Amino acid sequence: MQKYDLICRYDSRKSFYGKAKTFLEDNKLKLQSYNTIVAEKDMNRKNGNIVFRCFGKYSQTTTRHQKEFFKQLGLTDKQIKEVFDKGELEV
Repeated sequence: MQKYDLICRYDSRKSFYGKAKTFLEDNKLKLQSYNTIVAEKDMNRKNGNIVFRCFGKYSQTTTRHQKEFFKQLGLTDKQIKEVFDKGELEV
């Protein structure tokens, strides 16, 4: 499985220095921060919707990775807050 570095587009940092990776597995785009899967975009359509999941809040740096991941996938700040609060968001 090929993993790709998460690139900074919305974060003020120049880079995440290889600490955040994305990869595709079972039709889910997953975010790995350090060695932990912390978020995913599930394209296996639940009720015709795509499901975004957040697997908890970790360190400040991991939260930055999660927010960057969700922003790049098109979620608004309000939707990102909902994913963090509820753990899951159908769009």
